Order: sequence, then structure tokens, then C-alpha cells
Amino acid sequence: MRLHAYPLMATLLVLPVPSAPLAAAEPPPGRLRVAPESGEQADVKACLKTVAEAACAENLEGFTDCFTKARKSKIHKQAAVTFVSHDISMEVLDAQVIKLAGNSGQAAVRYRVNLSEEQYDVISLVSLKRENGYWKIHSEKIQTFEYQSPRSCSPSRYSCMGGTCRIQ
Repeated sequence: MRLHAYPLMATLLVLPVPSAPLAAAEPPPGRLRVAPESGEQADVKACLKTVAEAACAENLEGFTDCFTKARKSKIHKQAAVTFVSHDISMEVLDAQVIKLAGNSGQAAVRYRVNLSEEQYDVISLVSLKRENGYWKIHSEKIQTFEYQSPRSCSPSRYSCMGGTCRIQ
């Protein structure tokens, strides 16, 4: 993560070192330390990583198991068509848990999807719910995506920069 690009997130992720005397293993005074992740945050990120791994393996059941029961049948049909239509790879590039409250949560996620010849970098807000003790994806609201496909760009709808189109 580039700290200069995300100043608000950087302030949430780092804590100042206390001015009290430090043990030999502690960083020198004035240095910043990354706050540890809670177990729940790690579980949310593991859910996001699992969905990407299942997509890469074109494991339809593993992929749809990452979604809530309310979304699973619709996602199942969409994913099945996508899996038979494309060679797929997916990678979570960054994920930040925004909130966790009881059995619901939200994360900001940046991921890369390759569908056959097309590559998409996506930034989205993902809502999650806990079902049977596991975090599951309930919905996704895409904020922006970029893709390498200049022939698909329409100057009236998109701002094209080189071979990359950004849609916001």
C-alpha cells in the first residue's frame, strides 16, 4: 500500500509509539508501528482471498460458497456462464476492512480479474455477513474499474489514457 496515496487509511493503520522507555526489541521513539489486525479482520480478508482462489481454479462450488445464501443461486448461474466462457484469473491486490459490527461488515477491495484476453483492475465496496460462523460476501458496489481494451473505449462515456480506460 502506498501511504502517500491513502493518507486517511494510513492514519488509521499506524499508531504512534508511546514516549515511555522502550524495551530493546521496541522500535526507537518517534517511529510508527502498524496496528495489528484483529482475528475478525483476518477472517474477512481470508474470505476475499478464498473467492479469488476459487475463481482462478474455476471451482464453481468453492466460488459460490463464498457468498451468502441469499445471493448464492444468482451468483452460481452468473459464475457458471463466466467460467465456461473465459479463462479466468483473479487476485486480491489490497483489502481494507472498513467496519465490523456483529454479523455484518464492509471492506474496500482492490482486485485484478483476467477474463480471457481482457484485464480489469476493480475497486469496490464489499458488504459481508457472517453465516454459520463464516464471513460471506453479500453484495459488491463497484467504485471504479480500469481495463486494457482501447478498442472498447467510447470517448463520449470514458476518459481513455493510453490503453487504459477508467470508468468511475
